[in-house]
Amino acid sequence: MGARKYSEMTREAVLLLGKSGASYSDIQKKFAVPKSTLSTWFSKAGMVQDRTKQLEHLTRARLLSAQAKHLQKAARVETANEAATEIAASLPLHRQDVGRALLAMLYWAEGGKQDGNMKFTNTDPVLARLFLSLLRRFFDIDEKRLRVAIHVHSYHDQDKVLSFWSKQLNIPKSQFWKIYVKKRSEDREYRRNFMGICHVHYASSAIQRELLALGRAIADQVEAKN
Repeated sequence: MGARKYSEMTREAVLLLGKSGASYSDIQKKFAVPKSTLSTWFSKAGMVQDRTKQLEHLTRARLLSAQAKHLQKAARVETANEAATEIAASLPLHRQDVGRALLAMLYWAEGGKQDGNMKFTNTDPVLARLFLSLLRRFFDIDEKRLRVAIHVHSYHDQDKVLSFWSKQLNIPKSQFWKIYVKKRSEDREYRRNFMGICHVHYASSAIQRELLALGRAIADQVEAKN
């Protein structure tokens, strides 16, 4: 069989794509023309595929693809946020039983379990604030009995860290213990974008026992219904 014939319109369209920086692979996605034929057409037209243009073309294509994926992800995140906001707004968070249940699960997950030592530890100020907000709202506590311990690394600005956590937790600096500086190992890397580890203490064995018991009871109820 002889070589396949292509229309002049096809050849001109291919050359136009080549001039725009499209690679052979890009062209073949639109036109079923062998690379050998493409090479012949380019050569006769005095064109040599410019690798720089090809790379620029690929870079633009990848950038557009990344932007499209970013927009798609942002749309999914927005949808999830809207659904979460709607669910949260429908929950009876003002009720004491619901509030204590939330506090129990939060404390059971992140709190210290040593008997009599009610401690909540986290690096995330949002979770620390949530713990205190629930504790203050649904239990009658003595604010003066709250104590806070902060663990930092040597690179931290201790005054800045103390001011940060005092403001976040709405607890006066006078109720913070001396900041503990953790010993660093030179062969380890540490995140520098966090304000140390925060340990919130409240001396109440009664509240601690209630929260742990409620957490276990909720877990038992959930497992029993599976």
